[in-house]
Amino acid sequence: MRLFLALLSLVVLGTLIASAQSREEIVLTGGPALRFMEHGKGDVSHDVYWFNFVDASVIRLKELKDQAKPDELVTWLIYRPAYAARSQEMGMDLLAQLQEKAKALGVRLVWFNSQAELIAYLNRGLDRSKTKISDFDYFGHSNKACFLFDYSNTIDTMSIAWLHVKDLKKIDSDIFAHDATCKSWGCHSGEMYSQWWKDHFDVAMIGAIGKTDFAHGGEPQLSSSDGKWAQ
Repeated sequence: MRLFLALLSLVVLGTLIASAQSREEIVLTGGPALRFMEHGKGDVSHDVYWFNFVDASVIRLKELKDQAKPDELVTWLIYRPAYAARSQEMGMDLLAQLQEKAKALGVRLVWFNSQAELIAYLNRGLDRSKTKISDFDYFGHSNKACFLFDYSNTIDTMSIAWLHVKDLKKIDSDIFAHDATCKSWGCHSGEMYSQWWKDHFDVAMIGAIGKTDFAHGGEPQLSSSDGKWAQ
């Protein structure tokens, strides 16, 4: 009888653990420009340092790992083609360095190669009926209407990979926890993107009014005195 009760307790406990809703915290990182495209542009040259977005992402990932609860998964989504192209340009294996950073942080690294792959992960990378996204941060190029994962990497001053506000409808509206926190650290997101984000997901996203500056390392800063964070 005691053995039966013990086994029954284990079954009940296992069922409770399996049915418990877990949470995922996501850091999404866009790619750098190529120096071939940006060389000679002076003060407006982008991404002289190839790890601008990576260093800022690592700071946030460390914060998330430090505060993560046992049922929270920290995932790092990185746009692979831009770093592969910069690797070739620099003659260094930057992809391996990114893998090592993820391993050292103890976070799950997920590469994506296109908008479709990113959306597929957000919708179905995990069972979203059980695992909601509780935190979302974007580090990369952007304008008021787009996350730009590729900028001046394939075509000078242009992007071939993005997530436009009109593409948000391709993402299921219920992937976020009701108390999720979201922030875009790119330029101009607070001028339009945040509003569309809120309308679609019913979750606020903080974004910048004006430009942000990744060039000095650490957490990105607002570039101008009249810039501000908004949602």
